[in-house]
Amino acid sequence: MQKVFFDTSFLLRYYLNDVLVQAKKARSMIEAAINGDLELVTDLVVICEMVWVMDSYYELDRQSIVEKINNLYQTPGISVINGEILPNALTGYVEKNVDFTDAVIAASAISNGISHIASFDKKHMKRWSDSGLERIESLEDLFS
Repeated sequence: MQKVFFDTSFLLRYYLNDVLVQAKKARSMIEAAINGDLELVTDLVVICEMVWVMDSYYELDRQSIVEKINNLYQTPGISVINGEILPNALTGYVEKNVDFTDAVIAASAISNGISHIASFDKKHMKRWSDSGLERIESLEDLFS
């Protein structure tokens, strides 16, 4: 089966339907993937960029963004490289009110059994302590 990697612009046209000719092409490829004619593949980095654009440029609300990403992740014929952390990242994005990339970083650490994160981002990373991820800034923090 033919595999096709897709980028952020492809996803945005599909979900936002703002450039009709491109949205139609994207919809056609996604339907082909659902029907098993090809496999569409993307990476978590593309998802991060998509969330950032929908949030900052198009000013969509978080729940709408999460629904779109969940829909994509669960669509037959579409796979996301490193996507296994998406459910936890999306939950953190909404429940902890953090930037999506910070939610991905934390979800990645947690899913890999890591209990400490070296970060100077006090605002967002401290929100993960209840999930077993402690923010540290130094060796002293780690060994104190």
